[in-house]
Amino acid sequence: MKNRNGHIELAVEGMDCAGCARTVQQAIADVPGVESVDVLLGGEKAIIRYAEAPPDEARLRQAVERAGYRIGRPPAAEPMTSNGAPQPARPAADADSENLSKRILGLFGLIFGAVLLVVIAGEVLGLFDVVMDAVPLPLGILIVLALGYPVFKQVVLAALRRRVIAHTLMAVGALAALAAGEWVTAVIVVFFMRMGDYAERFTTEQARSSVRSLTRMAPRTARVIREDGEHVLPVDQVRPGDVVLVRPGEQIPVDGIVTDGHATVDQSAITGESMPVDLSSGGRAYAATIAQLGALRIRAEAAGRDTTFGRVIEMVEHAERHRGEVQRYADRFSTYYLPFVATVALATYLLGGGLMATIAVLVVACSCAFALATPAAILASVGAAAGHGLLIKGGKYIEQLAAADVVLIDKTGTLTLGRPEIERVIPLNGYPEEELIRLAAGAERHSEHPLAAAV
Repeated sequence: MKNRNGHIELAVEGMDCAGCARTVQQAIADVPGVESVDVLLGGEKAIIRYAEAPPDEARLRQAVERAGYRIGRPPAAEPMTSNGAPQPARPAADADSENLSKRILGLFGLIFGAVLLVVIAGEVLGLFDVVMDAVPLPLGILIVLALGYPVFKQVVLAALRRRVIAHTLMAVGALAALAAGEWVTAVIVVFFMRMGDYAERFTTEQARSSVRSLTRMAPRTARVIREDGEHVLPVDQVRPGDVVLVRPGEQIPVDGIVTDGHATVDQSAITGESMPVDLSSGGRAYAATIAQLGALRIRAEAAGRDTTFGRVIEMVEHAERHRGEVQRYADRFSTYYLPFVATVALATYLLGGGLMATIAVLVVACSCAFALATPAAILASVGAAAGHGLLIKGGKYIEQLAAADVVLIDKTGTLTLGRPEIERVIPLNGYPEEELIRLAAGAERHSEHPLAAAV
């Protein structure tokens, strides 16, 4: 738990969907001393604001655990090698993880399609009656309960807190189908609930992976020059005024002013400018940029979360706080819609007397697609954009962008590839073009400047 000025950041583990985030938010909001709370599904954290004294940590923990989730720990420090330098990242493992996620989603898609085909064929051909006759009802009930246990658990926990969640209606419909002896119908309802959960969980994890990729770009250590020599320290131990040494090919760990040296620096992570820039004494350096050529000494002004890049990460993590009008409407819609549907279902049963008609009302009228898919779509959009270097502050800005007719770009560097190429050669005095290129290439052979590479 991080206690900052007027607010607390609390890591929360176990959230897989927008409904989970809403449940945690409601649980924390009931704790005395909490003025307001935002639960960030992508960032896996809760931002709690308080007026005077911070709320009791034990009560916050109890509230989160009673809701069915747990308070996590801060991320572990970056592993070090024997000489104090950070171990290199393993992009191959990240790629393997992403490919595994795609394969899992593809597998779920195949299973979903196969089951849907079986459901349609079974309904048309009357196979359900054969299955129900072959499988005893107690066994069918066990199948439904085993398949739907995670969903039923969420519904029961919400009911104990006197709350109705998006899955409540379909869960009640499935249980009503069991009571009517239609366990196959209950299995189909539960299956669709679980597939929806898996799809939303995958979307959420993809958005989180984009934020994690951005976080992995943040520097972990800094080479600080002290009176007794150089020291490789974690960036959170660097103080303003410290002099940091950056060698060729290393990542700049702090924001600060260059005091000595000259280097070509890739600042695309901060400015979006794809072409490297030259930095020398008096120039401003930014954390997470890379000194491609040359060495620099930088007097630190900010490190860690206080750097420009740290604020970028925090902005992406907190993008869910800037909720669009569609998201706010979805929340209001769910608040009033679920009790309304429950009332209609009860009236259907009392007036019509048909249990299956009541079940149909509960299942068909469930607002899962609207209440859960809306925040998931916004989260996925913000995360995917961050993965491509496009930073969006939240859902309301995506909505505003949809209404835009003209987009103005303030600098051409953000639209270029950053790989200079020679487009045209204009020789003077009739000098042969091929000979001119040959001489220029010979002169640039030992240079590592980006323009030399183009020649």
